[in-house]
Amino acid sequence: MALPVNRISFIESCYELYEQKMFRVALSVLHDESLAEDAVQDAFLQLIKHKVFFPKADSDDCKRFIITVIKNASINIYNKRKNENKIVSFTENLEEVVSSEAVEPDVESEDGAVCTPLINSLPEKYHDVVECLVVRDYSVKETADKLGISEANVRKRFERAKKMMRQDYKEA
Repeated sequence: MALPVNRISFIESCYELYEQKMFRVALSVLHDESLAEDAVQDAFLQLIKHKVFFPKADSDDCKRFIITVIKNASINIYNKRKNENKIVSFTENLEEVVSSEAVEPDVESEDGAVCTPLINSLPEKYHDVVECLVVRDYSVKETADKLGISEANVRKRFERAKKMMRQDYKEA
């Protein structure tokens, strides 16, 4: 899809005028240069995708709009990284509980993933959540949809399942 010449020159003008400012805004939100560069790229892709056009690239309205777009792009990246870190944290905590020498994996699930006796000893509603999140690597949303429960319920059940497995591990 080719852009009209005046839109191309508008995007080029915006890049020349605002790229460094956008980078500084993104860096202030993300505190990481490579992520800030990604945010600037995402912001420009948004501008192109949504066919943004102002009569003058150096107008106050255009500048405000572009700053809003880069802030949102930066916040989106920040939130995505934060959520990924939560998932990694959940998984690491669970792996700490189930990766001990005292716990030998010995049961395979339908898709060939190995389950531990600790996971298998959980009540069904907790087992299903752990299996979806850890064994099958589903997201919280996918797990909620599959099990027909809310995302908050998935997180709570996962938290309780980890607590039960820690308790069972300490007793073993």
